[in-house]
Amino acid sequence: MKKLRWGIIGAANIAKKQVIPAIQQANEAEIIAIASRSRERVQQFASNFNIPNIYNTYEELIESPEVDAVYIALPNTHHKKWALAAIQAKKHVLCEKPIVLQASDLQELQSESRKHGVILMEAFMYRFHPQMAKAKELLKQGVIGDVLTIRSRFHFTMEDWDNDIRMNPNLGGGAFNDIGCYPLNAIHYLIEESPINVQALAGKSDKQVDTHVAVQLNYPSGILAQIDASFYAPMTHAIDIIGTKGTMQLPFAFRSDLNNHEGIIQYESNNESYIITESANAYVEQIKAFQLAIQNNELPLNYTAAQMLQQAIELEKINQLLH
Repeated sequence: MKKLRWGIIGAANIAKKQVIPAIQQANEAEIIAIASRSRERVQQFASNFNIPNIYNTYEELIESPEVDAVYIALPNTHHKKWALAAIQAKKHVLCEKPIVLQASDLQELQSESRKHGVILMEAFMYRFHPQMAKAKELLKQGVIGDVLTIRSRFHFTMEDWDNDIRMNPNLGGGAFNDIGCYPLNAIHYLIEESPINVQALAGKSDKQVDTHVAVQLNYPSGILAQIDASFYAPMTHAIDIIGTKGTMQLPFAFRSDLNNHEGIIQYESNNESYIITESANAYVEQIKAFQLAIQNNELPLNYTAAQMLQQAIELEKINQLLH
């Protein structure tokens, strides 16, 4: 089988630090092109990663017959336009989260991806780290009994408050879109339910961007969940679960790469304590899953089209409450 030929749209840090190296580490993949409106950055990326083709416009890359798939690393409000353009050019699309800010936009993209026979996936890399599948398996086995509450959180300290695009409301900025979307996604992954009630609060900057959010959700099964995220606190990205027979913690739930790619599951059951360690590069596993989806012409079971749409629906609802 020939290698999947990737094009990179956007020269964001996430592309430079995590995704481009992951594509280059994955089997049957090569990066042949990159496009950015910053000529200096695109030339730097091309030089650092030996990418042979540089484009000054996204259209040129998308129209290239040599590109099979694109990774989109643009501001949130630009995702839909360029994902749609790539899909209509019959390119497979891996797009940074949140893929869209309105559920109707995702429905359109998914309809177009089916029409043109390409794979469209949102880049929640943490889902592909084996710690998540193991945690879900343990919950289904009932090791901590029936789940009562889940707290899922993601915080880090913003460094450049004036220039970071995450502080720009016109680009879909804010703590919830940037990092709060991870805890929301994780709760959906672990319990496979849609909330019947949602409450949300936000602290905002003078730019009217949410910088500190707290969300409460309750589910048909009776599970209560809490999400919190901010740009103020030291890095923390954890999940805590309380059940009728014990507790479970994932202290490196979303950025296991910050813990040498090791995910840790700590749980107590019937007064006994257990620790399970799972090791993998979540970004590489995501690329492998995406490429396998292309081969099979079907999204991976741990992030289906229906699950992506559920995420978009809840993200939009919560953003309406926050703003």
